[in-house]
Amino acid sequence: MEAKLLVAVVADELEEAAREIAREEGARGMTLISARGLNFPEHITFFGLTYYGIETVLVALLDEATAIRIAERMNIELKLLEPFKGLAFCLPVEGVGGIDIEALHRHIIELGPVDRLEDSPR
Repeated sequence: MEAKLLVAVVADELEEAAREIAREEGARGMTLISARGLNFPEHITFFGLTYYGIETVLVALLDEATAIRIAERMNIELKLLEPFKGLAFCLPVEGVGGIDIEALHRHIIELGPVDRLEDSPR
């Protein structure tokens, strides 16, 4: 099993929905980074100001199948391919020191639906 880095750049108002999709599909953790977007050519507002969209970058290291499933679902459900919405994609990871991606994948399968986690003690 190969590891993939899921990268999702989403408009700020879509962050919660993107996190929920990732959680439902098996992501157990991710890093969130606040960002500003700039388009080329620049998008000018009606006041003549340049639009810098407020965005969130979600990053998670996952097994290949989970990462691709999450990226595809985000792109479709959140309509990320439309202008000023964002984009979700996966990058290959050559080495994952300290992480057994096969064990991670087995663990996700054994956990089953995320709903079971909500009832378990922490």
